Amino acid sequence: MEGKELVCPVCEKGRLTPQTYSEEFRHGGKVLRVDGLEGYQCDTCGADPVFEDQIRRGHAKYQDARRRADGLLTGIEIRACRKHYGLTQQQASRIFGGGANAFSKYERGDVIQSVAMDRLIRACVRHPEVLAELADEAGIVVAATDVDTGYVTEPEKSIKAAALTKATRKSCNVVSIVDYKKAQSTTVPASGKDTQSDESSDWEIA
Repeated sequence: MEGKELVCPVCEKGRLTPQTYSEEFRHGGKVLRVDGLEGYQCDTCGADPVFEDQIRRGHAKYQDARRRADGLLTGIEIRACRKHYGLTQQQASRIFGGGANAFSKYERGDVIQSVAMDRLIRACVRHPEVLAELADEAGIVVAATDVDTGYVTEPEKSIKAAALTKATRKSCNVVSIVDYKKAQSTTVPASGKDTQSDESSDWEIA
């Protein structure tokens, strides 16, 4: 949608101007701040629609804020770990488990990895021989590399996975910023397991 003049979907007259904003929400007894969230502002009726691509990017930012607060790797960090060994998302999923599309979901922020999965990824980065053994069992050849991921960090706080509820994850093409903020403030208690199985993808943002 960038570079195109957009007409307001509410009044169908005004022009939409891109805007960014910050939002705070509570998670695990803490107040977290997310910057760089995207939306639009109508110059006629004042509506503030958020489109699907902005929702997707915003959702990833919220999820990464939760993961950082819980001492888990963010989506970018997981991608860096995978790229460190030249693995595709499908290969990583075969090696680490979690379902055929697990790493695609982790990296997009659709699913927050479990504590066990997070620890396994870190262990494989620190100890290549662990990854080599897992890859051998999965029948995958891992490319040797000396590239530093530049992302893996030690958790400083206790780890606790969290995720959005099924109702929160549902979205239409356009919602208001106010409704979007309310939706992102909803979480469910961690179970210690991956928050969504690979088969339960009927409500996934593609």
